[in-house]
Amino acid sequence: MFTEEVAEGVKAGDPDAVAAVYVALSDRLLSYLMARVHDRATAEDLLEATFLELLQKGRTIRGGAASIKVWMFRSAHYNALDHLRRLSRRGEELTDDPIRLEAMDDARGPEDLAIASDTTQRIRLALDQLSVDQRQVLLLRYAAGLSAPEIARVLGKNDGAIRSLQHRGERSLARILKESERGDDDGDLGMPVRTVRTLPTSRSRRS
Repeated sequence: MFTEEVAEGVKAGDPDAVAAVYVALSDRLLSYLMARVHDRATAEDLLEATFLELLQKGRTIRGGAASIKVWMFRSAHYNALDHLRRLSRRGEELTDDPIRLEAMDDARGPEDLAIASDTTQRIRLALDQLSVDQRQVLLLRYAAGLSAPEIARVLGKNDGAIRSLQHRGERSLARILKESERGDDDGDLGMPVRTVRTLPTSRSRRS
């Protein structure tokens, strides 16, 4: 977490303070955006747009570092939503190439990449079967690593609603994934926590 001094710098329009926020939050923001739009290049463009907004509008944020963190994820959330709406209006499909995304990780061999690709695809298909609210909450919880109170502030809901959406979303995701595995004995409701985290993350960087 960046310091309150950095937060004050952001609100004063200091580019160095914004750079410090980038160091602190960019990996998690990129992971979240990649999970939303399924394309690394697009996610990086949206990340850049989010930080440009912070530089331009940071003075308007009330509160300290915690408020800026929530503001950043809310901005990323709406930037991704706007992008998806534009695609929908143009009738375009999301880029959904988990092999290309996962191949960024040089530590993985071909077999590992094939398994990761299949897992990523199954998770995305399962997430698409959840309600919009459930999917948003699970991605903010597991791809972005936000707490329930933080998600509540990002989405403009109360904590109880977020916890309920997370619980119902996890149960539904576990059921859908179990059905897709056709007889896999892993019925642990903690499964969504492990599987959602296998979505491509910002640790798999381009060289």
